[in-house]
Amino acid sequence: MQTTQLTPVDVDAIKATTEPWVAACIARDWDALLGMCTDDIVFLPPNEPIVASNQVRPWLENYPEIKTFEATFDHVEGMDQLAMARGHFTMTVVLPGSTEPIATEGKFVDTFRKDATGNWKYATVIWNANTPSP
Repeated sequence: MQTTQLTPVDVDAIKATTEPWVAACIARDWDALLGMCTDDIVFLPPNEPIVASNQVRPWLENYPEIKTFEATFDHVEGMDQLAMARGHFTMTVVLPGSTEPIATEGKFVDTFRKDATGNWKYATVIWNANTPSP
């Protein structure tokens, strides 16, 4: 079986998912966010169990309000229809029952699969903060 490295077009397409992902998170537009994911999406949030497939939407509905969010891919690599990207983020959230925003920064690793239409979709999303949560 012959494999091919990602093309620069593939890398750019994956990096281009950052802006709509961030926008969907801030807007709490979970339809848009899940539209960027595979049907078998898996989230691996910090300090929580795995959240998979049909569990993701209810989990998102309970996620704290995101006030600010910036994310940057630092490295993207892969072959054929599978890619891995890692990066860093800053985020400000308001926890339930609070009015004061909490700022955090951290890192993430995402895996992507290219679908039949040529779009790169999030398959696995894992992230954690650089410092312990309050």
